[in-house]
Amino acid sequence: MFRRSCQFASLILLATCTGTPDVPDAPAVAMPDADSAWTLDTVVDGLSQSSCPAGTDYKAPVPITISAKPVDLGPADEVASRLPAGVSFVAGWELTADNKSFGGLSDLALDDDGDLLAVADDGAFVWIGLEDGVPDGTGKLAYMRGADGNLLQGKSLGDAEGLAVRNGLAIVSFERTHRISAFNLDDCGAAAGEASISPLPDTYAGRLIDENRGAEALTVTPEGHILFGYETVEKGHSPIGAVANLQEAGWTDEVAPNPAGYAFVGFDTARIGGADETFWLFRSYDPIRGNRNVLSWQHGEKKVVLTRPLAVDNYEGITVENLEKDVARVWIISDDNFNPQQRTLLLAFDIAVTSE
Repeated sequence: MFRRSCQFASLILLATCTGTPDVPDAPAVAMPDADSAWTLDTVVDGLSQSSCPAGTDYKAPVPITISAKPVDLGPADEVASRLPAGVSFVAGWELTADNKSFGGLSDLALDDDGDLLAVADDGAFVWIGLEDGVPDGTGKLAYMRGADGNLLQGKSLGDAEGLAVRNGLAIVSFERTHRISAFNLDDCGAAAGEASISPLPDTYAGRLIDENRGAEALTVTPEGHILFGYETVEKGHSPIGAVANLQEAGWTDEVAPNPAGYAFVGFDTARIGGADETFWLFRSYDPIRGNRNVLSWQHGEKKVVLTRPLAVDNYEGITVENLEKDVARVWIISDDNFNPQQRTLLLAFDIAVTSE
């Protein structure tokens, strides 16, 4: 982040800083395609060993009990009018836990055991146990560690916002100190250290990016490419970036299909019915209308709008599960900001995707 100090003009008055600093050009990369040589899979062994060096003992996350109270999506007539053809609401739950550290969940992924893994924006991993697609009351929690083995300290380092799971690695994007890193949870559990994948741009369209408008969205495509999206909005859309190699990431020419007035907070790409499909999550808030979200796919052509009187909150996290018969199960979760007036809501939708 660019910083410039201003000198005191006197003991009473502050002098103003003059001039406009030069903003460095943001890096640019090509959108990965099927012929791209570099993927996450080509470096997974090195990242795994860096996060969990030989001789590191596995440290079990802290067990927690997660209560899941069923919630309706909303009045039946509203639900019927909001859900397009091919979309069904599976179920929803309000999640609470017996551990005060539970909350602030910013993104979701399905782990290799079929449970949900979440990241919290205070630098924690949270596991949500599932049985037959329903929260089973079990959970785990572990705080993230840096490359030095020490816990990540404060928002500047621990503001985890995006998550994907692949080959036993949790891939995490962070705001404030914009970056993407890997954690070998399978082999080291809570002892896993941060293995750097790449720093991320801190400028876009000739402007410095607000530290709290960074890489909210993260996905690893079926081919193994890492894509990220920033919450920042420029001319109505949010930028999409890609990791081109270790320690090399930048902006592509792609942008998210933001609905007017919404910011980009999550996406996930899965192979459904033999074709890759991306599901996008956007949010907006004002004191009059409250929280609003849009879940969309087919690059914004189809969507579910979540506004009052439906079960709304600050939905930020999304993950997609490939079911049979060209159906995707889309999970979304809300970030309660550790605010007692908000809730951690988990919703599941089944969406029929027609291959074109």
